[in-house]
Amino acid sequence: MKTALRQAAALLQQSERPLLISHPRPDGDTIGSTLALRLALRELGKDPIIACIHPLGENLAYLPGADQYQETLPDEIDIDLVVVIDMSDLDRTGGLYREEWRDRIPLLVIDHHATNDAFGDVNLVDPTSAATVMPMIELLEALDVKIQDELATCLLVGLLTDTRGLRTQSTSPTVLRTVSSLIEAGGEYVKVMQKTLDSVPYKKMRGWGKALDRLQLNGAVAWTTFPLDEKKALAISDHADLDLGNLLSRVAEANITAAFVEMRDETVKISFRARPGYDVATVAASLGGGGHRLAAGCTLDGSLEAVVDRVLPMLHRAVESAE
Repeated sequence: MKTALRQAAALLQQSERPLLISHPRPDGDTIGSTLALRLALRELGKDPIIACIHPLGENLAYLPGADQYQETLPDEIDIDLVVVIDMSDLDRTGGLYREEWRDRIPLLVIDHHATNDAFGDVNLVDPTSAATVMPMIELLEALDVKIQDELATCLLVGLLTDTRGLRTQSTSPTVLRTVSSLIEAGGEYVKVMQKTLDSVPYKKMRGWGKALDRLQLNGAVAWTTFPLDEKKALAISDHADLDLGNLLSRVAEANITAAFVEMRDETVKISFRARPGYDVATVAASLGGGGHRLAAGCTLDGSLEAVVDRVLPMLHRAVESAE
């Protein structure tokens, strides 16, 4: 980790125009980490570009620099470094990364997923961290950037969202101390909680109602489905993150939960959650996805019914193997 930290800092110090990429259906960790790095690099006199193939949700669009995101990149782009943030594999760039860059532009990966396959030239990856924000903070300190005010707020967003408001098993004493230090540095804790964690758009809440109406429980596995026709009826786009995974994780009787969301390209997006002692990362990885032991996901081809029938037995086996 120390070697990677030095190498990552060196790449950023040498760069003048880096491209920072956030993953599709962006969450608070990828956005907060990316926007924090953007602010830091601008302080160092750099000219960073930020990109994500999907627009930010209302709960993140208020952050400083959020309006600078590009959803597409021009054919000819002047960059000297690519930084992918909060991604376990290169597919998670959503096609923004170009293989033609591989041999001539360095690739820096900053992440915390246990399933990360070290796909960069430099990989600053700490799977023990609660969020990508944690290694990002170490990197900013290595760059001798003062963490304060707007930058601290961006980092708070990443840490608070990935710990679900400091409620996950990953909420360690180190995480609590980090949150405290970010607040002391001017991070707007109350604003982040109100605008990011406690603000649910009307359409999203209507979607929750439809999904909860289909909620099922069998043994220690709970799941729901969200068909495409109901998404269309509510004008919910495919990239909109309904956050059903975290919603279902509250089912008291369930040790593993899954939300199956039908997409417009004839695939099904699945969000898995597990209680401590259980593992959904292995299930997700076996299906071509990734994530953490307690929170993971994947996307599968096929009809909603066929995907559910395929995946549910795997979840029951995951419960049985842990008991």
